[in-house]
Amino acid sequence: MSQEAVSPFHLPLRFLEPFLPGPGMEVHEIDLAPGGASLAPFKASRFTVAPGQSSPVDSHAVHEIWFFTAGSGELTYDGEAHRLAAPEACYFAPHRTHTIRNDGEEEIAVISLWWS
Repeated sequence: MSQEAVSPFHLPLRFLEPFLPGPGMEVHEIDLAPGGASLAPFKASRFTVAPGQSSPVDSHAVHEIWFFTAGSGELTYDGEAHRLAAPEACYFAPHRTHTIRNDGEEEIAVISLWWS
């Protein structure tokens, strides 16, 4: 589809500059406000965690959902460990700690959505 033919119903994904929160992890926030006005009531990113690595422990004031698209690992949510693998999803309430440890051989890939 040419650039001129793009409609509000079909938007190419554009990513902001990558963020590297720790070893073996890379975050690419999705640009949901390409013209300055937000296209959605949430923010989104795609992130990866390399085998043998973990995401930093995170806690924040927003709701968040992770959609696992590849890989598997051990998610620790509010101090409790859970096995997760693609294609699964999980929800984090505000101010709850969460981290994922990639104990597999394949890179973990996640789409994250968050909102107030």
